[in-house]
This record gives sequence, C-alpha cells and structure tokens, in this order.
Amino acid sequence: MPFNQRPRFAQRTVRPPQQDTSVFSPFNPTESTLGQLSEEAVMRKGRMGDAFIKSKRLTKEQVDAIVKLQKDKGILFGEAAVKLGLLSSHEVEDVLDKQFNFNTPSGRRSTGFAPSLAIVHSPYSEEAEGIRRLRTQILNKIGDGQHIALAILSPLKREGKSHVAASLAVAFAQLNIHTMLIDGNLRAPTLHKLFGVPNQTGLSTMLAQRSPKTLDQVPSVMPNLWLLGSGPPPPNPIEILSPPNFSKLLDRFSSDIAVFIVDTPAATIWADGETIARQTGRAIIVGRENFTKLSDLRTMNRDISGVGVEMLGTVYNQPPKSMRGTLRAIWTQLTSPFRRRRAIEGGN
Repeated sequence: MPFNQRPRFAQRTVRPPQQDTSVFSPFNPTESTLGQLSEEAVMRKGRMGDAFIKSKRLTKEQVDAIVKLQKDKGILFGEAAVKLGLLSSHEVEDVLDKQFNFNTPSGRRSTGFAPSLAIVHSPYSEEAEGIRRLRTQILNKIGDGQHIALAILSPLKREGKSHVAASLAVAFAQLNIHTMLIDGNLRAPTLHKLFGVPNQTGLSTMLAQRSPKTLDQVPSVMPNLWLLGSGPPPPNPIEILSPPNFSKLLDRFSSDIAVFIVDTPAATIWADGETIARQTGRAIIVGRENFTKLSDLRTMNRDISGVGVEMLGTVYNQPPKSMRGTLRAIWTQLTSPFRRRRAIEGGN
C-alpha cells in the first residue's frame, strides 16, 4: 500500500444498532454524556436515598437525617451523607454510576488498577472531565458510526502518553462502545501494569503467529474494554509491526471492536510509532508542558503527516509535581500542535 493512501481499515464505517441493543455490536452508546452528570440529575431519575434503602445500606431514619442536613446546609445529598459519616464518597459515586449505567470495572477501587487512572477512580474529577472532553472532540471530528483507530504518539519518554491512551480507552468504553486498548510499545510496555493484568501473551505473540487472533484471547478489564498487552518483547519489533501486519490485526477484530486506542514508543527514539500510525490512519500527539520541545513536535507533525496520517491534534499534560507523581491536569484542545505555542516553549 502506498504510504500516502489511507489504510483500508480507517475508511470502514459501522452502523449503530437501530433497536435491539441485545445484539452484540461495537456501538451501543448511552443516552447521556458523563461530563454532564450531577446529583440533581440523579434525583430527577430516582431518589438517591431510595437506592441506599433498597440496598439496605441505609435505614429510612438515616436517610431522613441526611435530607435534614441537606436542607439545612443547602448541600447535596451525597455531601450531607459523607459529612454525617453515613456513607463514603466512593459509595455515593457508585450510586451515580448505576443510575446512569456508567460502566466501571468490577472492584475498581482495588489495587489492581493504577491510582493514577482518575477516569476510573475519580470519574467526576477535573482530570476525568478533561479526558471526556477529548473523547467528545474526537467523536465530533471523526463523525458518528465510524470505526476509530488512533495511535497515541509522543516525542520522548515520560510525557504521559500511556496514561492518556489508557484513560481515553476507558472513556470510550464508558459510552458503551466496544473498545480495545493496545500496547504497541513492544520495547517498554506499561499498560498491563496500569490495569494489573498478566502480559505473557499479547500483541507480539499474535503478530508472530504464536497465539490465536481471537477476542477471547484478549482480557476484558471492564465492561466494553479489552486490553491487548504487548506480550513478551520480540527481537524485531519494527519488523513484526510493519504493514500490513498490524492493520490486518485491526481488521481481524473490527467486527467486534469499534474503537482502537494504540499506545506507542517514543517517536524520536524509535520508528515504531510512525509504523503503527500509518496503519491506524489517525494519530494524536501527547506533549508535556515545560518538558516537550517545540522543535520535536514540529518534526513529529511533519513526519507523521507526511506519510498520510491524519493528525487530529495535540494533548498537553501539565507536568506532575515529581517525576513519580500522577498527571495533575490535562489540556484536550484538539488543534494544531503549534497554536498554543507559549504553553510548551518553556521546554525548549
């Protein structure tokens, strides 16, 4: 396939189900967007206190006490319950999740998922909202009913690329869209650590024909989200990822999966990211404010666009408090990597 042609996969469309949502389909979006959730909306759908009484977590007398404090202080029901020590903030979030069919992994508070995944552990936080804005912008830019295959790129290591890829995949899954997160970093994989799953088999073994290319071989880490880890490090990453190997793998899963989010190695060190992006057809660049060099972003944008990849834009990460910290905020304006020049020139 000539480099300047869009991959066949990227041109494919999928029709959302019309009525019968029990049919297995990659697309089954929920009615509401999570970015607009509020406790008041929950109260309109059904009293939050009733949910806790029904589950026998609270008594009617305890609910009455919460409601009294709620009215006296002019605060939300959940806030009042936490102030009285009758509920934890996690329990309140769980009820919000169920009221809106908000898909979350079983036992999401467990140590299996990395604490840095705010979209999982703190779904109503500012960072989680930023990820949902990014998801919305991607959907608006690409259009409804389209298969999405997206390579997540960054010039260097430790710019937050894997974190953004994982968070974005979770956000798509929370819309009831069948999503596959793929660890295309065959050199220094991290996604299996973020989700606490084994990595004995995965992308490398599938591409090397050492494990079946079937969905039942891919761990489901939460409703509507499958994680295809990197698998064991191969001696020849760039060769097994080269066209059409990776695009054929996407085609193989595309009857069941609507969105593919692919993590990649640092693009200025290895060519793997460009190789993957040529086969997904679309990409996003992740840069870290006061760390990523503008010259590196320019080079990446030129090189990736030059091989026929549609660059959707750039995600800017605010630097963590320490190199070991988690991301404090995410900028998700899908725009030219150079429009917000001042935001990153400090890294030059």
